[in-house]
Amino acid sequence: MAFKTKHIFAQLLLLSVGFSFYSCKKDTVETPPDVIVKDQLSIQVFPVFGNQTLFLDSTYLTDEGYEIQFTDVKFFGGNWKNGSETLFESALFDYRNDGNKFVSVNKKSDAFGALQGLLGVDASLNHLDPTAFANENPLNIANAGDMHWSWNPGYIFIKVEARIDTIQDGIPLFDHYAVYHVGTDEFIQNLDFSGVNWTLIGEKSYRSNMKLDLHQFLSNAGQPINVKNEFLTHTAAGQEVLTLKAIQNFKSALSFIP
Repeated sequence: MAFKTKHIFAQLLLLSVGFSFYSCKKDTVETPPDVIVKDQLSIQVFPVFGNQTLFLDSTYLTDEGYEIQFTDVKFFGGNWKNGSETLFESALFDYRNDGNKFVSVNKKSDAFGALQGLLGVDASLNHLDPTAFANENPLNIANAGDMHWSWNPGYIFIKVEARIDTIQDGIPLFDHYAVYHVGTDEFIQNLDFSGVNWTLIGEKSYRSNMKLDLHQFLSNAGQPINVKNEFLTHTAAGQEVLTLKAIQNFKSALSFIP
């Protein structure tokens, strides 16, 4: 009887040790591998008119003496990168709806001290179905909205709209409208920015700022736009001269702030 009792006790001891070992093993938490957290990079665009901050629907004075109110300013950027490092494939600036916001991505800041890319949408994407892009893609029709031509088909690369008072009589009458809608593969522009500076604004969060000078857009040296006589382009046949001037001037008006 004593032998049987000892045998049972030994079995219980083994079960207890085994259970304790299992419990310890089960409660052990494995240390996860290190997660590489990339910087968050954002670009903001600040429209100006010469040395003045530009606000939509506010009044500015052109070199010809016309009072002008800008009502819409938008543009697409495409394939912005530095060498083999891509910052983004597509981004849309929409001043009225998004303010100064242009793009925000998770990338390493030290890889983008310079940027090359397109003013517009790359030809490989420009004619694809705008409803087929992912919901968060700026090229999705829900995000692009009126920056896509259903009749063309393709995207509008830059959009500048304004109303102007061309009669200098002291009576504000903004009844003259200027519309610059430039698109199609023929008019896409190459961009090249050196000395892009990223400012730390939070933990691993960096920002770079751009300036878009709408005074320079109208008064670019060598090819100014007179809004009284050169006031309409939808990139249609017969509008090639103003179309090219508009997007080249827009390109010249866009720069990074040191």
